[in-house]
Amino acid sequence: MTPQSNPHAGLAPLPEPIARLADGVELLDPTQAPPIRWGIIGAGWIGSVFAQDVAAYSSGTIEGVAARDPQRAREFAENFGVARAFDTYEELVSCPDIDAVYVATIHPQHEAAALLAINAGKPVLVEKCFTMDAAAARRIIDAAHATGVFCMEAMWTRHLPHQKVVSQIVRNGGLGQVVSVHADHGQSLEHIRRTWDPELGGGALMDLGVYSMSFVQQVLGDCEIVGAAAKMTDLGVDVESAALLKSATALASASSNFNGKSATYGEVVFSDGALEMPEQFYRPTLLRLRTFGAGRAGDNGELVEWDGTVPGGFQYQAAEVARCLAAGLTESETMPLNDTIAVMDLLDDMRRRIGLVYPWEK
Repeated sequence: MTPQSNPHAGLAPLPEPIARLADGVELLDPTQAPPIRWGIIGAGWIGSVFAQDVAAYSSGTIEGVAARDPQRAREFAENFGVARAFDTYEELVSCPDIDAVYVATIHPQHEAAALLAINAGKPVLVEKCFTMDAAAARRIIDAAHATGVFCMEAMWTRHLPHQKVVSQIVRNGGLGQVVSVHADHGQSLEHIRRTWDPELGGGALMDLGVYSMSFVQQVLGDCEIVGAAAKMTDLGVDVESAALLKSATALASASSNFNGKSATYGEVVFSDGALEMPEQFYRPTLLRLRTFGAGRAGDNGELVEWDGTVPGGFQYQAAEVARCLAAGLTESETMPLNDTIAVMDLLDDMRRRIGLVYPWEK
């Protein structure tokens, strides 16, 4: 497959008030990143999204795929135009024609697959949640540091244009101090067995809540959970959960659920305004800037909108890996490994608070 007409070039220009607040932001075009050849470990749905977005909207190509069942890998390769299907993960990571590996297995298998790639000297992009606990995340990162191999969590949201704008506005401080952050991710996933099965790392927190938690950490940096609640299934995983967090200066809420589709709303409230993502904060979406003067309570303030939607979305994280490798970096500034550890620590704490224990931990 070859890249389609460049969707990034169709991004609307930032309105002046947002551009001013986000001064210095870089919205880089994925089709202009250095081309690299990807290998995918895991032939499920998330791997198919990556394969399609990279091929259609970036400079990268998908060179190979491997799955536990070689037949699934062959079918994946045929369906998504992948050059080669490998019979084993070992064959894929040892292939000289693959520049980087994307780990797209179920959560409990991330650690083994990531370590396999790192020990073979392959740069690795590991799907979120990065691992099932912070200890496993540290083992991966320690291995990457020891070998000098690039490693990044595949939290694709952080690389999207609207999220880059949000982060730059927070960094610049033009709206004043962050007062609160809110993120919710709710989907109806009763039909997907994996999400309910504790043996497969099921539960809303580790599948969807990681988006909400990561967004809070992205904005606040150092923060901690001060309260949590969850509704658990008969199998012992959370069907919905919510956390209350605090930093030195702000409060936040992070919630997720599998039993009802929400707007997946995200918001950062500052002392002098707010940034709002009314729907699907974790995908390419609309960004609203709301500013207030000296008006009375109940005044909706002035509203400016920017349409940050683009087709696909996974191409941005793939392009980030390509740029980092070309620059000789071993981690990303946009999704640094310290942030991955911080989020995994928060997820560990959340699991302790709601009693989410997986079978291999008992």
